Amino acid sequence: MTQPSNQDHWQAVLRQQKLANAQRWVAKIAAHDDPAELIASDYDNFLRALETTLQSSDTFDLAYQLIESLYYIALDYADWDRWLVYLKKALEISQTINLQNEEANLLTQLGDIYHHTAELQLAEELYQAALEKFETLQDDSRVASTLAKLAILYDLKGNPQKGIALCKKALSVAENSHDESVIAQVNVNLSSIFSRSRNWTASLAASEKAYAYYQKLDNQKFATKALLNIVAIWAELGKWEEVEKVSAELITTLSSSGDVRTLSQLMNNLGVVAYNQTNFHAAENYWQDALRSHSQFQEPTEQATIYNNLGVVYTKMEEWETAKEMLEQAVQAHDQLGDVYNWANSLDNLADLYEAQGETAVARQVLKKAYAGLQTIADSPHAQTLMDSITQRLKSHSSEI
Repeated sequence: MTQPSNQDHWQAVLRQQKLANAQRWVAKIAAHDDPAELIASDYDNFLRALETTLQSSDTFDLAYQLIESLYYIALDYADWDRWLVYLKKALEISQTINLQNEEANLLTQLGDIYHHTAELQLAEELYQAALEKFETLQDDSRVASTLAKLAILYDLKGNPQKGIALCKKALSVAENSHDESVIAQVNVNLSSIFSRSRNWTASLAASEKAYAYYQKLDNQKFATKALLNIVAIWAELGKWEEVEKVSAELITTLSSSGDVRTLSQLMNNLGVVAYNQTNFHAAENYWQDALRSHSQFQEPTEQATIYNNLGVVYTKMEEWETAKEMLEQAVQAHDQLGDVYNWANSLDNLADLYEAQGETAVARQVLKKAYAGLQTIADSPHAQTLMDSITQRLKSHSSEI
């Protein structure tokens, strides 16, 4: 019988040491008062432990524990490419050893990443596959959560009515299961859909419900995200004092936690406040800060919005070339995302730029292009409102549409 080589022996020893180290990291997370703080301080070590446990199906249980502990914290780091590799490997193992629940959760997590990177068709396919498995497993909480995720995708693809319908279905399922954390999540997503449709009253009501649930559950991380939504709506409603009062505290909280992604969203919202108060230089600074933050994680949907906002404020400041560059980037980004409404809205803003420069013929062509695109989603109330506005603008130049 052939004896194992000395090299094989030491490789086996090293692997056992790495597995023991991974087990220690899992135990540390379980025992720590603030897992997010622990993970932030030793993120690379946690990832090395995860990589070790993903090398074999025998250690999948340990790998899955690490994924569940790390994933939602890592989402805020926007470490998309690396996590796609980890999750695909974990999914492959879960399918090989037929772990249905773990497979469904991993499908959802992969869908989340593709959602954040604006690969919406892939995200939808993964969410649908996960939903079917959760329904088979009769896991109502996960069914409701996945329905809410799908709702956001339908809204982004220009069908807010279906998004709202799915959220209401998700709420019904979540309430029947008495899962307050999922009820909160569904309300966050419902608020987002109402917000994109400019229904600020409904959006605020849903965000306030989510915030109340997260406070009740003592989930400060997600309570902060819900509060961020509330601040954004206050900005749209002109409640400047409320925005300024809460924002200072939010900036401190987000900066100390290292949540760059959420901090960037707050800066975007504060830019809206400054712009609506005609403080254009302050708005520019907030939006440039948000754009710099986005260079760290490249979330396409939010980035497109920031380009649009900067284009609008540079138009007001008569910095024509910069304004045109920003608006054209916004148009291109929204087009790539398949976001017809915001694509048309950025074209509308680009037309403002051309009109301000006296190029009315070019502005008219841009408006016609936006109007034609909006006709594909004309049944959406906010799209119809923008179409009506564009119609009036075109009539001011000519009676022909």
